[in-house]
Amino acid sequence: MRASKRFSTAVHALLFVAVLSPRKRVTSSLVAESAGANPVIIRNVFLDLAKCGLIETLPGKNGGAVLAKAPEDISLWDIYQAVEPDDAEEIFKIHDEESNSPIGRNFYCILYPHMDAAVSAMKDSMAQVSLKTLLNELSALISSGEAEDVTAEIPRLEL
Repeated sequence: MRASKRFSTAVHALLFVAVLSPRKRVTSSLVAESAGANPVIIRNVFLDLAKCGLIETLPGKNGGAVLAKAPEDISLWDIYQAVEPDDAEEIFKIHDEESNSPIGRNFYCILYPHMDAAVSAMKDSMAQVSLKTLLNELSALISSGEAEDVTAEIPRLEL
């Protein structure tokens, strides 16, 4: 699967927005600090997420990012589609088929349907995991003491 850092950065940003935006203004700089990324990268991710209707960005000194949908209505596949190409030809790069050999001339035709099926399986799997699922997993890790409570500087949040 071809997934650049944009996908994991987008998931990180959405988790951050979901956890903090109810109580704190979530800016690209704040998310960038958490994700270890440049604020410009986060702003670009925010733009992609907003175009797909996953977040809304509010301008001004009291602005910031907020979820545009409930966490249970945002799947990993929705996030992936917002920031990555989802076509089998983009995920699986197939070499040129210009060839005089029967294998070379037909290679794409025999390989592409299998790669397309793999993308469909990936889509189905990622569609089953919602942002709410990840929030619950984060909450469970924090509650168990296996992860640091990232919300310690603000009042206790119900994930």
